[in-house]
Amino acid sequence: MMTELRDKRVTHVGVRFYRAGSVDVMLVPLLDETAAFTRGAGDGYFLVALLGEPGTAYPLDLSSPASFDPEYLAAKFRLDRRGYGFTPEELASTLRHIADDLRSEERLDG
Repeated sequence: MMTELRDKRVTHVGVRFYRAGSVDVMLVPLLDETAAFTRGAGDGYFLVALLGEPGTAYPLDLSSPASFDPEYLAAKFRLDRRGYGFTPEELASTLRHIADDLRSEERLDG
């Protein structure tokens, strides 16, 4: 038996792809319109997915310094469960560079 579809929202968003060293990342902005579907939404929140690593996606506020803590990232992305081509520290560094890039884009818009 199928469950009835109760809600659907379509929003066109700017999905971003980044590569830094051996870390490939996809970002999907989590807009206010999607707040009902995810606990993190609004300015600064992105669904961060590690490309080539199944099951490694997590919503992060890239405007918050707490999102770049290597231990936090290792736990949220389960980086200790098998061999990866990068360390939690490399992921943290990559996310810092991405956050800097996002801030520079915001300055261009302003």
